[in-house]
Amino acid sequence: MKLYEIASDYYRLLSAIEEGEIPEEAIADTLEAVGGELSEKADNIACMIKNLNAEADAIKAEEAKLAERRKQKEKTVKSMKEYLANNLLLAGMRSLETARNKISFRSSSAVKIDDEAAFIAWAKENDATLLDVKEPTISLSAVKKSISEGSVIEGASIVTRMNLQIK
Repeated sequence: MKLYEIASDYYRLLSAIEEGEIPEEAIADTLEAVGGELSEKADNIACMIKNLNAEADAIKAEEAKLAERRKQKEKTVKSMKEYLANNLLLAGMRSLETARNKISFRSSSAVKIDDEAAFIAWAKENDATLLDVKEPTISLSAVKKSISEGSVIEGASIVTRMNLQIK
């Protein structure tokens, strides 16, 4: 039997007891039987939730480790490329070809900003299209604090939820 079916049976049983449809001598046994099924099913589902949470936590920890390893590898690659480029340029070599690799330089251009704060100030006054402006986001914690302190904020309210806890 599925949990929702057991819960539905349990609710119907409680309603029948309240309405006096079940004899008093049968109430305890019936409640125990249905309640036991409900408890066992709920316990099993809670164990599954705990297991899935543990797996999710393990995956999250592994993601962090992998991200750190990736960053370290990328840093090493960058350092090695700079080392190779500096030494090839120092030797006057603009290209090198071996049996396994073809190494060459290509020209590119990039913008270098010397003083970011000064540039932003200049761009605000002269050409705001040079700046990327991010859209504002709602700070839910600030809204909650403001409402809790008595402010009335149109379109926002504090709602009470029933959050399931499994320990």
